[in-house]
Amino acid sequence: MVRIKDIAKTCGVSTATVSYVIHGKHEKVSKEVRERIEAEIAETGYITNQSAINLVSRCSGLIGVAVMNTSEKKDIMGDPYFSILFSYLEKEFRKRDKYILIILDQSPEKVVKDALRWNLDGLILSNYTKENMIAISREFVKPIVTIDAAFIHEYDKMVQVFIDDYLGGYKIGQYFASINHTNVAMLDDNDEEETRHRWRGFRQAFLDNGINIDENSHFIINIKTEELQEGLDRFYPKLMEKTAVFCNSDFYALRLIKYLNEHGKKVPDDISVAGYDDIFFSKISSPELTTIRQDVQMKAEMAVDSMMRMIKNKPVEHNIKLPVELIVRQSCKSL
Repeated sequence: MVRIKDIAKTCGVSTATVSYVIHGKHEKVSKEVRERIEAEIAETGYITNQSAINLVSRCSGLIGVAVMNTSEKKDIMGDPYFSILFSYLEKEFRKRDKYILIILDQSPEKVVKDALRWNLDGLILSNYTKENMIAISREFVKPIVTIDAAFIHEYDKMVQVFIDDYLGGYKIGQYFASINHTNVAMLDDNDEEETRHRWRGFRQAFLDNGINIDENSHFIINIKTEELQEGLDRFYPKLMEKTAVFCNSDFYALRLIKYLNEHGKKVPDDISVAGYDDIFFSKISSPELTTIRQDVQMKAEMAVDSMMRMIKNKPVEHNIKLPVELIVRQSCKSL
C-alpha cells in the first residue's frame, strides 16, 4: 500500500505538504508543488485511510439525513421528490469528503440515538413537525439543517432551508385568475397550520383579484387517515363543480388526472389541473402538467454548504428562503 511518506519522498517534499494537498489546504502549498503531488497520487492510486483520519479528527465523516414518513400509506423512497433530494445531497456531500446516512421513519429519540451511535457530524432533517425538529435539536449538540420547514426558531446550530411556498401558491392563483378561472379549489394532503402557506398564497391571489374563495374550496385528503383513492371518491362531486384545481404536489396532480380519465373526464377540456414541484414525470404526463418549479439541486447545495460552514464554525444565514417559478404547460386552459 502506498503511504504518504512514499509520495513525499518521490516528490521531494515533507509529509506535511502531502497531507495539506490531500486535505484541500491548497493555500499552504504552491500551485506547482500541488500539481506534482496530485499527479503522483493519481499515478500511484493512493487512497486515504478514512478510519485513521476520523480517529484523529474525532469526526465520522457521516451526515445523517432523517426523513419522517407521515403515513404508512406513503413510501418515502418511492416519492420522486425525496429520491431526487437524496441524490443531490449525496453528490454535494461526497465532493466534501462527507457521506450520508439515511434515517427513515424514526422518532426524535431514535434519530438522536442513531446520531450518537454513529458519531454523526451533523443532521439534515426533513418532513418532521416543528415540535419534533426542536426536540431533536435540544438533544443533538452538533449542526442541524432543516429542509422544507419554515418556522421561527433561530440559533447558532440550526439552519432552515425552504422554498417560498406562499409565493408558489400565489403564482398559481394569479395564473388561474388570469385565464378566467374563478370557481376553483385546492387539493391538499394535510390541514396542519404550519404547512398552509401554499393555500394562503393561492387564496390571497384571488382576493387581490376581487374574488373570494373560502375554506370550502380547500379539499383535504389527509394521507395519515385515508387512501388518496378514497379521498378522491369523496370529493369527486365537488371537484366536478370546479373549473380548475390546484394540487399541493405533482404527485397528487398526476393521480388526479389519472382518476379523472378513469371517470371519463378530460384535462383540461373538462377541468384544469395544476401541481407543485415540477418533478420529472410532470413533463411526460398527458397532458404535460402546469406546475410550480422548485430548484431541488439549489436546495441541496444550500443545505450542504450551510452544514459544512457550521462544522467549520463559520457564520451562516439561519433562514434561507429559495425562489419558485411558474411553469405553464398543457393541463390548464383559458375560459
